[in-house]
Amino acid sequence: MSFSSDIHKWAEKTNRRAEEVSRATKLSLFSGIIRDTRVDTGRLRGNWQTSTGAPKSTETLRRDPTGAKAIQEAMQNVTAYGTDYMTNNLPYAEVWEEKDGMVAKNIARIERTLKEAVAHA
Repeated sequence: MSFSSDIHKWAEKTNRRAEEVSRATKLSLFSGIIRDTRVDTGRLRGNWQTSTGAPKSTETLRRDPTGAKAIQEAMQNVTAYGTDYMTNNLPYAEVWEEKDGMVAKNIARIERTLKEAVAHA
């Protein structure tokens, strides 16, 4: 093996790892938000929608008490480096965010996790 070949392999491995970490971080954030969303009928939890490039502007009638369907959608849609959105367009979603903080606390969780990872790197 040449030095150039070794560098190339290292770069490919590093890029793949960065893609894995980026996508896993987004999925951890999105699935945490879904799981932390309160459940009455399942509609609030089921209305979490993921998209790439632009946020969704519609509601869905999906009832998803466990969050499995919304998490599955996120797993299918989330990219490593694209701009991914997670939206909940139900009129009362903002009210429950203010009361429960499902988005805010998961953003804080991800920030803590990333800071810890960087500190130990």
